[in-house]
Amino acid sequence: MSKPFYLTTPIYYVNDRPHIGHTYTTVLADVIARFHRMMGEDVAFLTGTDEHGQKVEKAAAARGITPKALADEVVANYTELWKRMDITHFRFIRTTDEDHRKVVQTRFQQLLDSGDIYKSTYKGLYSVSDEAFVTEIQAKELQAQGLAHQLVELEEETYNFRLSKYEKPLLEYFAAHPDFVQPDFRFNEVKRFVEGGLQDLSISRTSIQWGISVPDDDKHVIYVWFDALLNYLTGAPEGAWPPDLQIVGKDILRFHAVYWPAFLMAMGLELPKTILAHGWWLMGDDKMSKSKGNVVRPNTLLKFGNDALRFYFMRDMQVGYDRSFSFEGFMDRLNADLANGLGNLAARSITMIQKYRDGLAPAVVPTDELDRTVAEQGRALVPDFLSKAKADDFHGALEGLWIHLRFLDGYIVKAEPWKLAKDEASRAKLDAVLGLLYRSLRATSLLIAPVMPVMAQSLWDSLGMPGKAAEQSLGEFVYDAPAVSKVGDPKPLFSRIDKEAELKALEEPSTPTPTTAESASAASPLDVPELRPVIDYDTFAQTDLRVGQILSAEAVPKSKKLIKMTVDLGFEQRTILGGIAIGYTPEELIGKKVVVVANLAPRALMGIESHGMLLAASDNASKPYLIAPPDDAKPGFIVK
Repeated sequence: MSKPFYLTTPIYYVNDRPHIGHTYTTVLADVIARFHRMMGEDVAFLTGTDEHGQKVEKAAAARGITPKALADEVVANYTELWKRMDITHFRFIRTTDEDHRKVVQTRFQQLLDSGDIYKSTYKGLYSVSDEAFVTEIQAKELQAQGLAHQLVELEEETYNFRLSKYEKPLLEYFAAHPDFVQPDFRFNEVKRFVEGGLQDLSISRTSIQWGISVPDDDKHVIYVWFDALLNYLTGAPEGAWPPDLQIVGKDILRFHAVYWPAFLMAMGLELPKTILAHGWWLMGDDKMSKSKGNVVRPNTLLKFGNDALRFYFMRDMQVGYDRSFSFEGFMDRLNADLANGLGNLAARSITMIQKYRDGLAPAVVPTDELDRTVAEQGRALVPDFLSKAKADDFHGALEGLWIHLRFLDGYIVKAEPWKLAKDEASRAKLDAVLGLLYRSLRATSLLIAPVMPVMAQSLWDSLGMPGKAAEQSLGEFVYDAPAVSKVGDPKPLFSRIDKEAELKALEEPSTPTPTTAESASAASPLDVPELRPVIDYDTFAQTDLRVGQILSAEAVPKSKKLIKMTVDLGFEQRTILGGIAIGYTPEELIGKKVVVVANLAPRALMGIESHGMLLAASDNASKPYLIAPPDDAKPGFIVK
């Protein structure tokens, strides 16, 4: 039986509810775990909570409850969130678990017996925030960061680990394993720290009670970091050691890349293959912090969907580097890439395959240089994505994929398949266009499955593919394989976010929702014209309203309001002009379903003849809001 791919997150400290920093780390691990499963590997993915230490003990005492009760309360926030987000870990480990206590005490005794742990009296500076004694160099670093107030002078009896003994072995290991810490610049920081000299490490405390006691010496509680790091050993399934990948934040890299490998060397165990250190999510230029009041909670973002948050994390954060978060940037990304990008492209492509080829994507024989370019890009999609994903660079992998999707949008505009469909002589070209769109969307549905499992399955189903997208083999995918069945109706992948309304709601989070009566009395009067003269039913019944779908859109030169659109009415395509540029860009209109006044006499505007009108709502002072039929209404349906 082959060794499973063993993957871990740090275990999260139970001093607060999860924020987007914890969520990002866990989502990154889950995406990597899902990717390796689609590459045919068994995966063991471990996450959990760190529950011992002085801060938990003090916080529980302040509330008059036991530390375990406090831990249970906070842990529930994590387990419920990971369940809601469908995180695929095989175990959620807690440092209060009985099997973990046994492992910690057994390994402590092993190092005590070997002489790598010894008892002495320690006097020095202690970091309250890190729950660790610090060297003079570390103290200077904290002082430079304005954190000197967190240092206290302590003297107490303690057990020490002979960290200094492993200075040379660590440097030799680093030289022999250049991929031990990623990215490279983080590895260089670790090397410089070790080259500066290592001092023995205090690994027990007598001034606290909440923790795992030293074997046969209950006066001492084992240092929280020795306890916490050994969770990876406790949680490892049989045959899974060593970890293939351990994901940590840059702030705890030193513990994982110096102390942790030194502990393992002393225990005679293999070291992890790679430790991946990611950066921080910032608000402006500041790290998110509960004390600064700038923490973003995942529930605030999950209202837009689990897949949307997962996509944003992977698309916007380049692993290893910090990334500034803003709600506006978050919504812009989702609107641009999911609503206006993939969602519109999929809806347009599948609709055209249904209409022009009875739902079955044709074979592809490129007819010109543009077709050949799209085909070459499509065949490169999977290998390019896999090479980056194998290096845990999902930011780069998704960027490459979305470059291709944007190219396909331009390909449709240039090829004009709605015109090709009217000319039998253009049949081969239309086959090439539809076939290439289908093949690239099929590849996309698999490539996004580790990142957006629900959206990937929806697209997979719409393309008429059998089974589960997440259960397909990425390594065996063939881009040019023929379609196996007809496409289904296009399913909406992501609804555009009303950014203006959402930002306003964020600014007033505590404002209660007014009643209907309150709204009527408090609202500003509408700036609308008076009602038009009454007409009878027979007059109204002469108006022919139809569902249409916008196939292309472009601004009209020298006009600030007009947009020229090609609209599919099911039985024909029409050119329609609309004075809606104040509310919409041409790009976001493509693929949108609208209601069209279909029997309106043609009218020339700016030298262009418009054959219909789109229904929109507004008052005299606001932007237009296009009236949208349900997603499953098809072009040509009568509105009545």
